[in-house]
Amino acid sequence: MREFLYRLVQRLQEEARPLSRNKHFHAFAGDARRALRIDRHLRDLAQHLELLHDRGERPRVRALAGGSMQLVLKHPTLAVVRTATLSPEEVELLVRTPAGAWALGQDDLGVPAKPAAKRG
Repeated sequence: MREFLYRLVQRLQEEARPLSRNKHFHAFAGDARRALRIDRHLRDLAQHLELLHDRGERPRVRALAGGSMQLVLKHPTLAVVRTATLSPEEVELLVRTPAGAWALGQDDLGVPAKPAAKRG
């Protein structure tokens, strides 16, 4: 079921041929409704990361066991932070967005970016 769920999310996020929520409403019955929530969550995170990218503020990223990640994002106008814990599948989907790749320190090819050399 988990693989099916994340394939639905992947189809929802495809730009070329997205899965229509209205035409394919039968696919989102029962437990598959979680795909819609995951999609909204990832789109909201990507939008927040784009705002941070425009301001030049990188989020704090912490790798967790099993390939999961935790993101700590500052709010652009309030003095609060947002913490998002992502499963390995969600990390993979977030990296496909430009803002997600930037936040997780990966380039377009999905290879971790090399840290800049220290001047000394």
